[in-house]
Amino acid sequence: MKNLKYIFIATVLLLLYSCKEEYYLFNDIKRLQFGPDITRIYTPSYNLADTTKSYTFFYESAVKQQDTLFFDIYAIGGVSDKDRSFKLEQVAVPGAENAVAGKHYKAFNDASLASKYLIKAGTVNAKVPVVMLRDASLKTTTVTLKFQIVENENFSTGEPSNIWRKAIFTDRLSQPASWNSTINSLFGKYSVVKHNFMIEKTGQKWDNDFISAILTDYALVTYWKGVVKVALIDYNANNPGKPLTDENGELVIIP
Repeated sequence: MKNLKYIFIATVLLLLYSCKEEYYLFNDIKRLQFGPDITRIYTPSYNLADTTKSYTFFYESAVKQQDTLFFDIYAIGGVSDKDRSFKLEQVAVPGAENAVAGKHYKAFNDASLASKYLIKAGTVNAKVPVVMLRDASLKTTTVTLKFQIVENENFSTGEPSNIWRKAIFTDRLSQPASWNSTINSLFGKYSVVKHNFMIEKTGQKWDNDFISAILTDYALVTYWKGVVKVALIDYNANNPGKPLTDENGELVIIP
């Protein structure tokens, strides 16, 4: 029995140590990390949600020259009675067209953003703004902005898997984040040609909001599938020998 007692104590200590290494105990030093929307913070399956966000200026009028993506960030170790600033920096992504500060986005040290990169007194959560700029180069390219938390006088960094986030944006038609495996099974794999064809034939944007909305209604998604499928059949019938092909030369198919 005595040996079992020692084994039990050793196991508990090992578990506590493991938890501290991965999640950092509440009484550890003040740390900062990204996380899901605050409404999902206690749902483990959403821990890595919003790691990457995509955006296109394609649907916006020419007047709109900038827009903002928001990422949730959390302070670990309790609240403070004063505002606490935090620091972010860009991380280059090998092989990607990396965004350029001042050209594609407002630099993280831009004076106009200083008041935004704060954990306010009495809180542990903030929305981190990433301000994207509509540079002309986005008409022909898609850029990647990966950024991470940098330790400063107020915070150390949290879990390694949650100290970074990524924004991918362009001014071209691009695959919406909501075009997932479910949409693939209904409308076939994504292509820019198919996407543009669906927009032209339905008068709908087929953006994140529209796709997310129809996926909640089986009758609605079935209706729109029928509309685009008939439109594709009509197009191919009116262009004998020249069926609709995508940017890769592959036949556009609606299953």
